[in-house]
Amino acid sequence: MQTRTYGDLFKLIQSLAGVGTFAASEKDDIANFINRRFFEAFNTSHMWPRYLKIEERVIWSDGDLTNFTPTQNINLSLSDNNSAVVPYEQNLKGTIGEFIRIHRTAPFNRNSALEYDFYVDGNGAHILNIIPSTASSVFVTYQTPFTPFTVSSNYDTSTVEVPAEFFHFIAHTAYADFLRMDGQTDKALIEEQTGGNYLALELEKIDLRMNNNTVLKKFSTYVNRQAR
Repeated sequence: MQTRTYGDLFKLIQSLAGVGTFAASEKDDIANFINRRFFEAFNTSHMWPRYLKIEERVIWSDGDLTNFTPTQNINLSLSDNNSAVVPYEQNLKGTIGEFIRIHRTAPFNRNSALEYDFYVDGNGAHILNIIPSTASSVFVTYQTPFTPFTVSSNYDTSTVEVPAEFFHFIAHTAYADFLRMDGQTDKALIEEQTGGNYLALELEKIDLRMNNNTVLKKFSTYVNRQAR
């Protein structure tokens, strides 16, 4: 997937502002605005391909979560009397930021993969209508957690990677925040709108992809509502 550098992003914001460089305090402000807008873009959809993953995860009993550590790869004392839980972290697996879908077998390879309903709390995803004795693992479709940029100096030369799909949105909206801080609200509104247009185009690409694949398509029938 395409990326740009943080340095390029910072230089674009400087170009939008028409300055060769920002003052030191202004650079810190811009860096804060960049992370704020990065977080905003990340949260506009949980289907950004860059952050979307499908992995097999071990099922745990909620009664054993007090003894759980992410380095353990086995489930303990899973019985029909306890809730089946998929924790946010497991050994040698990525950290789950948001649960999207949970299937019994590898999904999207065939149309017959059974899907579970679930609810989420601080421990993880609690799977509904599953018979623990018949399953020890499930396949989780999830979004990875948000990780802000950690640039603290040399902003305009940093090689930290910036997702290309967010690049122009962050540039224009972070600059809008800078203008708003400076009291230039009319100009800020224009930059806000420009950035929003860039993000809308990227979101439209996601919608087009979703119309042509099955990641978000779910059909509820008596079959996938049964305990199994």
